[in-house]
Order: sequence, then structure tokens, then C-alpha cells
Amino acid sequence: MTRRVLIVVSSYRPAMLADMQRARALAWELPALGWDVEILTPAPSEIRQDAIEPDADEFFAEDISVHEVCAWLPSLFGLLTLGSGAWRMWLPMYRRGRTLLASGRFDLIYFSTTAFNFFSFGPLWHSKFGVPYVLDFQDPWVLAAHRYRDRGWKARLSAWLDPRLEKKAVRAAAGLIAVSDAYIATLKQRYHKQSPPWLKPGRHAVIPFGADERDLVEAGRGHCPAMAADRHELPLHYVGAGPTMWRSFSLICQTLAWLRAHGDDGAHRVRIRLYGTGMPGTHDQRPVLKDAADAAGIGDVVEERPQRVPYRRALELMLESGGLLILGVDDPGYVPSKLFGCALSGKPLLACLRRDGPAYALFQAEPRLGYALWFDQRAMMPLDEAAAIFGKFLKDVAAGVTFERRSFLNAYLAATMARRHVALFEACLANAAPLR
Repeated sequence: MTRRVLIVVSSYRPAMLADMQRARALAWELPALGWDVEILTPAPSEIRQDAIEPDADEFFAEDISVHEVCAWLPSLFGLLTLGSGAWRMWLPMYRRGRTLLASGRFDLIYFSTTAFNFFSFGPLWHSKFGVPYVLDFQDPWVLAAHRYRDRGWKARLSAWLDPRLEKKAVRAAAGLIAVSDAYIATLKQRYHKQSPPWLKPGRHAVIPFGADERDLVEAGRGHCPAMAADRHELPLHYVGAGPTMWRSFSLICQTLAWLRAHGDDGAHRVRIRLYGTGMPGTHDQRPVLKDAADAAGIGDVVEERPQRVPYRRALELMLESGGLLILGVDDPGYVPSKLFGCALSGKPLLACLRRDGPAYALFQAEPRLGYALWFDQRAMMPLDEAAAIFGKFLKDVAAGVTFERRSFLNAYLAATMARRHVALFEACLANAAPLR
């Protein structure tokens, strides 16, 4: 029997933001696994306009019902300085969801977004319609207390509201998915005494972002890679967030400076290009990582373009690189969303990650994935050790090595991740009566 899931997101086609990539992949994969998909999303007019990509249609599955919602009284929210779509869209998204669920055609609701206030629809809709829901934690919802301090009245309101909304949403959830085991462990610690439904066997799972081969095929179709101005150079590319990556990039810069100071030939050929590192959704597009290179004395080989890079162009830059950098944040639970997509490209990878996190553990367990430097809460990898690893990475880049990682990556492809979702969805519905 075909089932149907309503996936709630904070953006969708033609937008390309990180927190809707899970939904985009599932829209391709779930129908072949017996699950029809419908998407509930704010309309494109309600989404950051820099994220709208007119040439993105080929990256989205066709024949998927997409329910777009427009804001009510946007001028009022502007006066209240609530420019974020998360609250501006709360009531209209809630009402449209009620209308859709009243049709009785949905077996399950899946919230896959970092607009966490949308999670609060779950208990309200479940109480009204009896449809179970699953939450996807791509980031922590409730932050450490210091993260709310000195950030204005909205942060103070969030500090009060977030724990209360999280408690209601998580306690009633039928299932829970997270990109990191650390997030699930935290939620278990907070709520295990209430015995939420998602604690039952098969109803919670760690599912990282998968890699989708379609994306690389589409990006490579008709694309002619730009020729390096200097064929002698070793181009290392990074595309992604910048403000939270300063510490990891600083270690990379210090290591490269150490190699140059010790006469490493490859180190003198390196050119690092950073793309899309600026503050998202703002007009402040000052470089945020270049100062780490300047401080290490290698500013002459680092170029930073903080402006947002369209998804297709980001994939093209990946294919044009000699090697790829993977930067981590100072959060042990963090797993880079682009990790397996970068690995699928076959390019040499150099990551800099928290030593006590799941991403670093992956590199340690699977050498085919690439090379990794580490830092932790108080320290970082000694530079001589880091330099030895960085040097091996540069030799692969210089040799033009392409890695065949497919056998290892099968477990992390989008199709595999979709099957894991289906197993959890079915566990959530095991004792539910069919709707049709």
C-alpha cells in the first residue's frame, strides 16, 4: 500500500538553502520506495531572494506536489523587526497544514528544517488529526545559555521560548532523526523520563546528509572547467559558511605556513580559494576568513569571495579544484552537510574537525575518505603532525589523484538514506490504523 508523507520545510524550489537539501533528496527517492511526497513550504517570495536560483529546476524531482504559502501582513512583521520568515510564516503555514491534513490523505508528517518554530505545529496537528510526526534535527534547537547573551531582545525571547517549544514538540514526536548522535543523546537526556514515543525501538536514528550522484552529473553536463592561470599551482577550493569556521581554517593556515617555512615544494604551489563565506542573508559581504591567513603569514595565497555561490556553481567549483577543504565548527556534534558529496567527487579531501566529533571519527575509520586535522575545546593538533598529514594531501593533489570511493560511499548515498527514513517511518506507523 502506498503511503503519503507531508514534508514541512522553510524553503523549496527554486531556492537552494542547506536545510532543505534533505527534503529535496527524499522527493527523488521516496516514491520508488512506496511513499508519495508532498511539500509544504513558504512561497519563493517569502524566502531570502539571494537564495533563489532560476537554473535550479533540474536539481528537483518533477511531479511532486508543492504547496506554497504566502505571508500575512508582512508590513506588520517588518515594523516588529521580525524579518525572519520563521515567525512571519508561522500562522499561514500552520493554517495551510491544517487544511491539507483535513483531507485525510497523509499517513505521516516530517519536519525537515532548521526553522525550529515550525516543529511546534507537530503536537497541534497531531492532537487535531491524529497524524504522527517525525522531527529532523539538523542543528540543536536549544542553545547553550551563553549563545543567547548580548544579542538583543529577540535572543532573550528565544532563550525563554525555545526550551518550552522544544519540550512540547519533542515529547509528542513519533520519531526523531538527527545528523549527529550528540543531538539525539542530548534529547534523550532531557526527555527520557517522559517516555516519548520516539524512544521506542526503530523510531530514532542518526542519518547524515547523503550524497546525490544526480547533482554531480547535472553540474558536469556541458560544463567546461576553467583552466588554471598557472598550471603549476595546486588549487584548493572551499565553498560554504565562513563565520563559524575561523578556528578550523586558522589551523589549516598555520599548518600551510609551517610547511612553507620548512621548504615544502607543494606548499609553495598552493592557492586556496574560499567561496560563499559571508554572513548569509545580509549585505555585509566582508571577508571573514582571510584574516586567519594574514595572521599566519600566508595571505598571499588565499583568495576569499564571500558572496553567496549558487548551488550549480558550487558543484562546478568542486569539479574544477585540485583538492577540497572541509571545515568544521567548534561543536563536537557537527557533521558537514557537504562531506559525502565532496567525497563522491573523487577529489582529495583535507578536513579540519573537532577531534571528539563524529565527522573526525569517520575520517579515522575510513582512510579512503581523505585526510583530517583536529582541534578540540582547548587544543589543536601539533603543527609538525598536522604538516605531515597536509603534505600527504598535497602530494595527492599534485599527482592529480582521483579516488574511487563508491564502495565506501554506498552507505551514504541519497538512496540509502531514503531507505533508512522509510524504515523509521514504518516503525512509527507500525501500530497506526491505515487512513485508506
